[in-house]
Order: sequence, then structure tokens, then C-alpha cells
Amino acid sequence: MSGLRARRAFASYRDAVTELIESGEPFGVVEDVIDDFAELSEDTRAALWLLAFVMHEQRREGRAHPVPVS
Repeated sequence: MSGLRARRAFASYRDAVTELIESGEPFGVVEDVIDDFAELSEDTRAALWLLAFVMHEQRREGRAHPVPVS
């Protein structure tokens, strides 16, 4: 997969995770969705999990600031 296609693919997964967190899904559900992204590498799934965790904690603490991701 080319670099641009890989970034676009990651962006779509990132957007899906962000949407789940912002819609108030329980963190366990978000974890399960990330685990179901079988076509992604462990490192990529770990990055998505970390993003979800930070966003979840910010939301839980009432600090729903966007996490910068490029």
C-alpha cells in the first residue's frame, strides 16, 4: 500500500474511532471495534487504542478537546 493510501486508510479508521467515542459508546465497545480491524498491524491498532483511550479520558473528565492527529 502506498504511503498516501495508508494515511487515508488510517484516517478512516481514526475517524470511525473518534465517532464512536464522541457518540458516547462504552470504551469496551470501542476496544472491540479496534480489535476487529484485523487487516491492521498491531502497531496501528495500538495507535488507535491509545487515541481512543485519551479521547475517552478527556471526555470522562469533561475536557472534550480534540486530540491532534496528522
